[in-house]
Amino acid sequence: MPKKLIELKNIYKSFDDEQVVKNFNLYVNKNEFVTLVGPSGCGKTTTLRMIGGFEFPDSGDIILNGERVNDIPPYHRPINTVFQRYALFPHLSVFDNIAYGLRNFNRVFEDVKSNVRKSYEKEKKALATKLQNKNTTKEEKAEIKYRFKEIKAEIKEKIFDEKEKLYDANLSEIEKRYDKKEKELLDKIEVLENDTVRINNAKDELEKLEEKIDEETSGMKKTERTKVLQKYNKELVIIRKIAYQEDVDELYAELKTVYKYRADEEKSAKSLMMSKHHIKEAVIDALKLVKLSGFQNRKISNMSGGQQQRVAIARALVNKPKILLLDEPLAALDLKLRQNMQYELKEMQRQLGITFIYVTHDQEEALTMSDIVVVMDNGEIQQIGTPQDIYNEPKNRFVASFIGESNIIRAKYKAPKQVEFMGTVFDCTDENFKNGEICDVVIRPEDFDIVPLEEAKLKGIVDSIIFKGVVYEICAIIQGVEFVIHKYEKFEVGDEIGLTVDAFEIHLMKVKKP
Repeated sequence: MPKKLIELKNIYKSFDDEQVVKNFNLYVNKNEFVTLVGPSGCGKTTTLRMIGGFEFPDSGDIILNGERVNDIPPYHRPINTVFQRYALFPHLSVFDNIAYGLRNFNRVFEDVKSNVRKSYEKEKKALATKLQNKNTTKEEKAEIKYRFKEIKAEIKEKIFDEKEKLYDANLSEIEKRYDKKEKELLDKIEVLENDTVRINNAKDELEKLEEKIDEETSGMKKTERTKVLQKYNKELVIIRKIAYQEDVDELYAELKTVYKYRADEEKSAKSLMMSKHHIKEAVIDALKLVKLSGFQNRKISNMSGGQQQRVAIARALVNKPKILLLDEPLAALDLKLRQNMQYELKEMQRQLGITFIYVTHDQEEALTMSDIVVVMDNGEIQQIGTPQDIYNEPKNRFVASFIGESNIIRAKYKAPKQVEFMGTVFDCTDENFKNGEICDVVIRPEDFDIVPLEEAKLKGIVDSIIFKGVVYEICAIIQGVEFVIHKYEKFEVGDEIGLTVDAFEIHLMKVKKP
């Protein structure tokens, strides 16, 4: 069963007495790609900012991984954000931009702090409920307030204790790992240094091989001598490495690096941060993920908009957040690049197993990338569902008109699985309507069939026609009403066409009461 990672309960938010988010209820499961879509000003970015901690709700609760986080600042939440304008540091290189979070933040320690706070969540909730109860006496309220102060102090003390435990565990792991590495290298060095027979044999072999090469190349020109040397080069390298103990020197160099890395990790462990070489590895991996390998030293100002956007994504992903928020990150890109990035983002999300919450006003983008689409208007959720559900079964006029193109016609439900519109009765599949009930019919432009006039249920005159690259968009006037039809066939303005539509392509919606 999917695990709830984020839950928003009865969220309200206003600016200057204007309600921008109203009665917002939503939960997001772990590893889902959820998109908030709607027109400008519908409240989608405000909702995203509340999840991230950049705005706080007027009322309601935001639950992250079981913890109420209404008052938790952004840097203490298991969340990273990719902003529309990327918010990269122009004075830093690509590497330093991506490494910034790793040098200043520890995800493991933040999880530890969250777990400590969560352990008091039930008690705090019960105390808050009792505090608001009208029957609670002044003495009891004073005790409750004092207990809140105690809880705050206890949390601080426990976090300190957990930090010490984490530090000790890190040092113990470092000591165990590097003790093993150092012993393995020292044992190898000792064996090689004491193997005099191997060394002397290598020296003898080297002397013989060099004599053989001298004999073969005697009297040769420089170019011919080079060819002979190339033939023996691999063998020479191997023998010289043993004879001159270069293999031992390499092990000593490796041991020196191990000592350096150990000291680096022990120093970083005190502040619970990553060591320099681990940061380097993480940045290189992040660049590889966003297909920017080799760009680590590039200046931000020398990169295209698409490349900058990838850097922003890498920076957000490098410290492995549980949730990634994306606020219209593709809006500034050209169409082709935007389409490519849609698929790449979805693939990244699948590979990493991170929950993505994405904001866009582009309906196609929402349908292409999402597991779940949340359609918003005027601060309220209009519909939640899979892309297929949202497109094929819109709940109201707004969703039907905002997501894709639609023909929406007022109709009357005549009998079980029959609906009348434009003076004609059509078969349909909807059954949750009463006989005689007024409803709205939604038919997508691609769902009309153009048929001979004698077989048509509707007849119209072509008013305009536009070629859209794959299909023709035909506007036909039927009984004074404009219908939009998408077809591969071309017609001329003024042509009379006949239409019919399959029962499965007719979707009925309840009429919203004023």
